[in-house]
Amino acid sequence: MSNSATTTPRAHHSNAPQGTEKIHTLIILVHDRPGAIDRVVGVLRRRRSMLQSLSIAPDTQNEVFRVTAQVKDAEVVMDHLVAQIRKVIDVQHVTNISSEQAITREMALIQVETATADSNTIIAASQPFGAVVIDAIPEAVTLEVTGDAAKIAEALATFQKYGIRDVARSGSVAIARNVATN
Repeated sequence: MSNSATTTPRAHHSNAPQGTEKIHTLIILVHDRPGAIDRVVGVLRRRRSMLQSLSIAPDTQNEVFRVTAQVKDAEVVMDHLVAQIRKVIDVQHVTNISSEQAITREMALIQVETATADSNTIIAASQPFGAVVIDAIPEAVTLEVTGDAAKIAEALATFQKYGIRDVARSGSVAIARNVATN
């Protein structure tokens, strides 16, 4: 046996050097029919995509859902993935947006213990994050923080010193940045 670890490459992946992956945001519009979302998620799973976030919500169009999937992979792999998603019968449209072109936000509900600090101290610590107090009981304060993943991570690190009871995160939603053309 060899001492070096062997890895099995994922199907349909390029020989792109490790570290060349980047975050891609896929915005997928899907007709609201039984099993439609399952088929889209099935493609992501079969392609063994490195999902970072998945969010599903109704779109502005009637009977259409907007799926926002953040995937970390190489450009070549993403091209194959987008082509496969487009083949799903209920998919109306797929857009692959690079992180530079995407405006992304995530929402987190963070329940912070009040055992080591009073509610006012915790609320004051939440102000730099633009947090909104959702609930306050003698044992904990629940805050809503909205922003990019880095802002959410920074907020979580700040509240960790007080003791976090629970966290619920929405996953990222995104919209394309409009780029002016000549």
